[in-house]
Amino acid sequence: MRKKNILGKTGLTDKHFDINKVILNVAKQRKQIIYGARSIEAQAGLLSRDTKDWDAFDSNPKKASKVLQKKLDKLVGFDHYYSKPAMHKGTWKVRNRGNDGLKGTEDDEDVADYSKPTEKVAFVTKKGIRYRILKTELKKKISTVADPEFEFRHKKDKDDINRIRSYLKIKSIVGGSV
Repeated sequence: MRKKNILGKTGLTDKHFDINKVILNVAKQRKQIIYGARSIEAQAGLLSRDTKDWDAFDSNPKKASKVLQKKLDKLVGFDHYYSKPAMHKGTWKVRNRGNDGLKGTEDDEDVADYSKPTEKVAFVTKKGIRYRILKTELKKKISTVADPEFEFRHKKDKDDINRIRSYLKIKSIVGGSV
């Protein structure tokens, strides 16, 4: 039997809960390093693109995903989130069960991806949260765009490259006060 719109029965959606606050609290507690679009957003502000999910480095991605999943379930008051291995080995994903309340269906949405860093990650700290530095974000985006394996990401990454370069240029002109 297929359940119908679990969150909708209460008139609530993920947007009614501050899941971002929970994700940031976990990142702070576990000393994770946020990277990707959320890192760019935290550092470049208005020059970042819109994104829904989070990417973070953690020394134990599986454990991090389970911790976040449990905290988010507690926030909404029922079993709505789950964690699972992602496409890339060693990465774990937290997803919501979507409006139908069923795990693994089309309407499930990504919330966060956790990966173990393969090298030392330079970061800046803002409000107690660690973010990968923009120059490293730029280098990673450039290398991803050059790799045909990641063609599915090229449009987003090219956009990020332009946004980071614009921000860094403005920052150099105004002397770092951006």
